[in-house]
Amino acid sequence: MTPGDDLIDRYLSAWSRLPDLIVSWLRKIIAVVLHIALLVGVILIVWGAIEWATALQPREGRRKIVRGVALIVLSLAPVLVGV
Repeated sequence: MTPGDDLIDRYLSAWSRLPDLIVSWLRKIIAVVLHIALLVGVILIVWGAIEWATALQPREGRRKIVRGVALIVLSLAPVLVGV
């Protein structure tokens, strides 16, 4: 066991002692934030595709698409990791 594992164990045990109500609120808040990030990511991808396709601002359109994909990946990370 490394010294870092002891710190992680203490941190997790401190969180596990929180009341169930607070933990459920935190889970709901995190879920809402992740859903908002997913929605914003989709909007950025659509907006960027429109800008890129119409040649209004092709460089900014590509940037928005990349940012949208990054937001979607970040919002889906807990599902992909299995949390």
